[in-house]
Amino acid sequence: MTKRKFSCFNFRKDEANNTGEIDIYGDIVADGFQWFDSDITSFDFKKDLDALGDVDKIFVNINSNGGFVYEGQAIYNQLKRHKAEIHVRIDGMAASIASVIAMAGDVIEMPANAQMMIHEPAGGAFGNKSELESAIRSLEASKQSIIAAYKSKCGLEDSAIEAMMAEEKWMTGQEAFELGFATAVSNPIQQVALAKSPITNTFRNVPKQLLEPAADKAKPQSLDVDTIVEAVVARLQANPVEDKTEPPESEQPNKQEKGNPLFNALKALSK
Repeated sequence: MTKRKFSCFNFRKDEANNTGEIDIYGDIVADGFQWFDSDITSFDFKKDLDALGDVDKIFVNINSNGGFVYEGQAIYNQLKRHKAEIHVRIDGMAASIASVIAMAGDVIEMPANAQMMIHEPAGGAFGNKSELESAIRSLEASKQSIIAAYKSKCGLEDSAIEAMMAEEKWMTGQEAFELGFATAVSNPIQQVALAKSPITNTFRNVPKQLLEPAADKAKPQSLDVDTIVEAVVARLQANPVEDKTEPPESEQPNKQEKGNPLFNALKALSK
């Protein structure tokens, strides 16, 4: 087994089984926009993909908010072009352009409580009317290419996919499977909260549980000393501790212990 880490993500190659594994655990960005160590560019992704060599199967593990459309489309096309079987595993989240990357999988596996989100591409523009109209045409072209990627897996009509994208459709693993965006549903894993990144702020309908900590642990309760003392005293009254001859001074508890009624009560209770 070989393993190497680039600045953006990990890849692993299993020589014995001639398989590879790549993690996409961050935002999809263009070169020069890497704000976090986990950010991924199509250039770096290709380096790892090429480094895997002539493997029979590649596992692509995804937990990503998405990001730049063209970068994600490049990664999608790199995977589609590869001759290996592509097995996508959505470990927590495949949102926006990351959901398009997932469509490159021959197998798209999602735990029942994982999330996939599809929406319309967005962008900004500044300039005169002609320049703004050009930006709109560019967005429309991106939208149609994204619809084509989804349709290649789910088989839904363009109009149905377009409507889901317009509403910013969020799907659990089971829902994605039923709609054809996933090919298999696996057992639930712990929900993964969305990373705090600039991309998250562009979403409109993020499920509440994805904005909260992944593990919803109960807050620790404060220690009610009075209640404990009352319970100990009641126990001692019901079962009095027989007085014993006081031990030699060298064996007596220190003054702090001797003067602490809670300590003495707990000590007596343990006898």
